[in-house]
Amino acid sequence: MATSRQPRRTTEQWQAIVDSYLSSGLTAPQFCKRENLNYASFIKWKRRLAQKTVAGGSDISSFIELTPAPVVQPHWVIELDLAPGVQLRIAR
Repeated sequence: MATSRQPRRTTEQWQAIVDSYLSSGLTAPQFCKRENLNYASFIKWKRRLAQKTVAGGSDISSFIELTPAPVVQPHWVIELDLAPGVQLRIAR
């Protein structure tokens, strides 16, 4: 008995699907069920596109530019709380 396969999607089509998922507010399994997508394929493409975005440097949310305020005194301290019990301190 032959099973019908979905047509292969292009990278652009998968990007549109992932974008739709990100704005859907659904969990990945819920989204895949609603859109009749294979969950494993969806996750594979979601990861592949995320890696491509990070490698290409086009993901603006990966880094935040910090510009210092005008310095009144020559000494300053910057403290970042990264996680409970993890702190980054930079001083001059």
